[in-house]
Amino acid sequence: MLRSPAAALLRRLAPRITGCSGEAGSSTRRTLPPYISSSSFLARFSSTPTSSPPPSSVGARDDEAEDDKLPGSSGDSGARLSISVDRAGLYSPPEHSHEPSSDSDLVKHLKSIINFRSGPISIAEYMEEVLTNPQSGYYMNRDVFGESGDFITSPEVSQMFGELIGVWAMCLWEQMGQPEKVNLIELGPGRGTLLADLLRGSAKFVNFTKALNINLVECSPTLQKVQYNTLKCEDESVGDEKRTVSKLCGAPVYWHASLEQVPSGCKGLFQLQISCF
Repeated sequence: MLRSPAAALLRRLAPRITGCSGEAGSSTRRTLPPYISSSSFLARFSSTPTSSPPPSSVGARDDEAEDDKLPGSSGDSGARLSISVDRAGLYSPPEHSHEPSSDSDLVKHLKSIINFRSGPISIAEYMEEVLTNPQSGYYMNRDVFGESGDFITSPEVSQMFGELIGVWAMCLWEQMGQPEKVNLIELGPGRGTLLADLLRGSAKFVNFTKALNINLVECSPTLQKVQYNTLKCEDESVGDEKRTVSKLCGAPVYWHASLEQVPSGCKGLFQLQISCF
């Protein structure tokens, strides 16, 4: 006869295991399970495991438990659903620091462009930002030429260079058949000194100066004002429209932010564009 706690527990559960409800006339009985010894019973319900299961079996149980939780899964016979999400392309940790930074606004702007593209930018894009950025561009907010600026170009030293260019432009116009209208285009005119010397040098050739439409490609508002004064421009009304005219030769003057904005209705005479790589 069993005298251990396990035996006492079996005696208490015996009526339920055999199916006896205690009511009169009940004859339904169930067959008892095979005999379980007290040592094996205690070992099964002991809080301390007798041996550690192999890692592979533990992982298998965990996988099965996870599968049972999925919708539409019914044990081993149910369909298993596997979902994987690739988040590698979304990983872009922001640069944040409470430490003071010595980077200027332009440097921060360039870094943000490079980070946004996840790669380098071209030299042309870099030079465009450094020179013509609306807030921090080198040419945008001040006059950088002359003695009060950072450097001096040849037109600022002598008027001979601009006058020679004017004679060359007039000769080229004659070779073109002396068209009635021609675009005189200068990219990046600086202070307008070169163009002013050109117009003064060719002012005696009246037919040539009458054919000119002067187009200046300049995105700096500061330098546009300097060019306006250098070319001695005045605003005048022509019918319902207003236009700007240079009093050096009487030719109309137009400003454009890019070369694409220059009208192409007449022939181009003089263009100066240099790209360095």
